[in-house]
Amino acid sequence: MRKYIYVFICLISFSCTIDTEVTEEQVLEENESVTKQLMKNTNPVQLVKSFSSYSYYRGFDSYIRRFTVKVINLAYEKKISVYHQKLDNTWEEIPMEYGYSIGTDEIWILDYNNTGNRIYGDEFVIKYEVNGNVYWDDNDGENFYMPDRGGSYFANADLNVSADDNYDGLFPRYGTGQSQFNVVVDVRNLAPTKNLSIVYTYDGWQTKFYLPLDYNRYWYNGYQYAIESPNGNGIERWTGYVYDVPADITTIEYAVVYNVNGEEYWDNNYGKNYTVIKNSHD
Repeated sequence: MRKYIYVFICLISFSCTIDTEVTEEQVLEENESVTKQLMKNTNPVQLVKSFSSYSYYRGFDSYIRRFTVKVINLAYEKKISVYHQKLDNTWEEIPMEYGYSIGTDEIWILDYNNTGNRIYGDEFVIKYEVNGNVYWDDNDGENFYMPDRGGSYFANADLNVSADDNYDGLFPRYGTGQSQFNVVVDVRNLAPTKNLSIVYTYDGWQTKFYLPLDYNRYWYNGYQYAIESPNGNGIERWTGYVYDVPADITTIEYAVVYNVNGEEYWDNNYGKNYTVIKNSHD
């Protein structure tokens, strides 16, 4: 009798072991499936925004192009490039530069300024090489389109307001004992009625100031050329100026708030805020 009981217990134990192993395999398969689905639905590289402009002065053409890209930090060693069409219909790979980290993501930037003959066409895509793999942001197979007089383009559908810190500044007003603070902001034209402003500080947010921004019908970027606002991408330019900043102030922090359709959108530079240093900017 004891022999039969022992065999019965062994069979039960063996059965439980088999069930446990099957369950673990199922869990591993399910986790692998979820991981694959997440990777499928998550593009490791995304164009955030771009900007293009053209100006002419004293016989010289000037072409400006800027690109901001967000990537998932999959490894330390990586290469992010703007893969750009040229006027002869060939393509050139232009390396981007690391900007800063935001959590597990990174911001990469390319500023291109060419004086002379135009080199690049209107189409481009973003290329990300890491861990032996290549990822693309090609605008869902349509490529990105940016004419030489296009102004700002928001590639991220959730991006509705963005400071253009290439044009902010804090400058001394000689002979006045004061300085001038300038801000330029791009917004998606979500409705005719809207309010744009910045909140800024001189003293690490112990004191806060608010500055309403003004809509610009045209953005003059150099001699004899202006970008219309809103542009062909539905982006408007707004600006603000503070003329009476105390002369001893050397640093200003600011963030942008956009109120439209009962909603409020912020650009605080991914939680870092924007920092303007006298006679230069970050």
